[in-house]
Amino acid sequence: MLALSHQGRNLQPYMPNVCVEHEVLLVAQRQPCVQAFTRMVKVWKQGCAGQSRCLGYERRTAYYTAYRQVYRQDYQTVYKCCPGWSQLNGEAGCLYPVCSYGVCFNGGQCGQSSSQLCDCPRGFNGPSCQYGSTRRECGHTQTRPQRVTHPLHTDPQHRTPAVIRDH
Repeated sequence: MLALSHQGRNLQPYMPNVCVEHEVLLVAQRQPCVQAFTRMVKVWKQGCAGQSRCLGYERRTAYYTAYRQVYRQDYQTVYKCCPGWSQLNGEAGCLYPVCSYGVCFNGGQCGQSSSQLCDCPRGFNGPSCQYGSTRRECGHTQTRPQRVTHPLHTDPQHRTPAVIRDH
């Protein structure tokens, strides 16, 4: 059994089917913040009128460092397999198409080659066989979205694929 991964190791932008993404990371940091705290303190004073000492009050300020949690945005460049491709066993690039039920339309089958996702029946083309060849003009085949038979839409009475028309 082959183990496919969508996010590979050591992928580089020059490798086949590797896409570049920029992720935003929130990084938490403790930021120091100096706080002042002022209070009134009882003190004994000297040289009071008629007494050697008397009770008085003084304002005292103390400073301390508090920490608060702040967040900053960091940007990181990440290399991942492009949509529809996977990496196998850490190979150089994303060489294996991801093909599963519901990806190929109009009778297409999951492709064996790495050049296209689906192998299309005659008269259809596109990565998922979603385009139908319609007519020939001057020796060239014109391709446009036509009718798509979706494998997930079926007629419940006849159990046959339903047709979805693109307008």
